[in-house]
Amino acid sequence: MNKSLLLATIIAFGFSAFFRKLAVDKIHPYTMQIVSATVYTSLIPVWYSLTQKPIELNETGVFYAVVTTILHVCGAVMFGLLLKESNSTGSLAVMVSISPAITTLLSVLFLQEKFEMRHAAATLLTLVGLCLFNYKK
Repeated sequence: MNKSLLLATIIAFGFSAFFRKLAVDKIHPYTMQIVSATVYTSLIPVWYSLTQKPIELNETGVFYAVVTTILHVCGAVMFGLLLKESNSTGSLAVMVSISPAITTLLSVLFLQEKFEMRHAAATLLTLVGLCLFNYKK
C-alpha cells in the first residue's frame, strides 16, 4: 500500500469535512451539493485526460458507479445537515468515520475478503475510541 497516498487521502478527507462545515454554515447543504456537482462536472476534461486511454464502459461497472454516487450524495447531504446543526464538528466527523466498519462487513460478506483477529481488534478499538471521544460527564 502506498503510505504517502494513504496519508494524503486522510488529510484530504479531514480538510474536506472542515471546509464542508464552513460551507454549510454559510449555505444550505442542498446548495452545497449543487456547487459540488458543478465542480465535479467541470473536472470531467481533467479526469478524461488523466485516463491516457479510451474510456471503456461496462454496464455493471457503470451501475455500481451510479449507485456509489447516489449513496455518496445522500451521505454528503445528511452529513451537511448534521454539520449545520452541530457545535462539535470534530466529534461528528469521528462518529461518521465508523463507516469503514460497514464497508469491512460488506466486503467480508460479499467479496470474500478475509477478516482476521487484528481487523476485529482494530474495529473494537475504533468503537471504544469513538465512545471515549464522545463521552460527556
